[in-house]
Amino acid sequence: MVLVTGGVGFIGSHICRYLLEEGERVIIFDNFSQGGLELLQKIRMPDIKNKLKFINSDITDFAGLFEILKKHEIRKIIHTAAITFIPTAVSNPSLAFRINTAGSFNLLEASRILDIEKFVYISTSSTYGDFQYTPADENHPLEPKDIYGATKAAADRIAISYYRSYGLPVSVIRTSSVYGPGDMEKRVAKVFIENALQGIPMGLQGGGTQRRDFSYVKDIAKGICLAAGSKKADGEVFNITGGTDHSIKELAEMIRGFIPTAEIVDTGARAIDINRGRLDLTKAENLLGYKPEFNLRDGIRDYIKWIINVYAPIFNLEIKNKPVIK
Repeated sequence: MVLVTGGVGFIGSHICRYLLEEGERVIIFDNFSQGGLELLQKIRMPDIKNKLKFINSDITDFAGLFEILKKHEIRKIIHTAAITFIPTAVSNPSLAFRINTAGSFNLLEASRILDIEKFVYISTSSTYGDFQYTPADENHPLEPKDIYGATKAAADRIAISYYRSYGLPVSVIRTSSVYGPGDMEKRVAKVFIENALQGIPMGLQGGGTQRRDFSYVKDIAKGICLAAGSKKADGEVFNITGGTDHSIKELAEMIRGFIPTAEIVDTGARAIDINRGRLDLTKAENLLGYKPEFNLRDGIRDYIKWIINVYAPIFNLEIKNKPVIK
């Protein structure tokens, strides 16, 4: 039995889908904070909800999660539950710490006591801060630039310490700029697509020169599950990303390629922006056989289709600019 924390979340829901396709039995552990279970199922998993067990609980409650792990004889945990939207973490640092760091510690400690067979922690490339070199490999210094990156870096290192100190079979996955169907946060790809469809200009902060290793969520779910099923991954950290970098301006232009009437404008730069770029996937390729299947153009095309067909009807998103998608 596999337990996925944050399983109705953006990345978590895709992990659950992948696990089901692999024949796994899956329990979702989530507090449904993004809008309630019924809405989240409708947005992210209407076709698979009946194949999953849902538990409404919270990783900050150690006693509660311990009893759940014990009762359901959980053998693997994939831990995605977190405050993942940087502005939310920055505006509420104590919440970010309780969930991202203390909550992760609770799961690790319960896993140690119960002798869990596998624990996969989902970290982030934000732990690297400004990239000192590219492509950034897993040995890049951890110099987070904001409270989000700091809380994730702390849990990242605690997770590896549980492997080194107690032999808990832990793998750490660092993702980057994940986008795709199911995302409800105001991340750049979603904001740009929504604006383009509604006739609102896509705003490039500081000219949009910032580079990101955009990663399609289905690729990320696959890479995470590969680590969950591999003994070679025990005690290891992996970059799991799209494997190429694009500027924010290139992203906007790609979206305009599908929505020709969309407008792009320049705005001022933000001090919080991080200098990033491509991540090195060599380790994941060699140990896990991971290879991203979606380039940015293909991922954006599928994301636009999802926003039009699923997201827009649910949230009454008015579409003024019709996309051209073959």
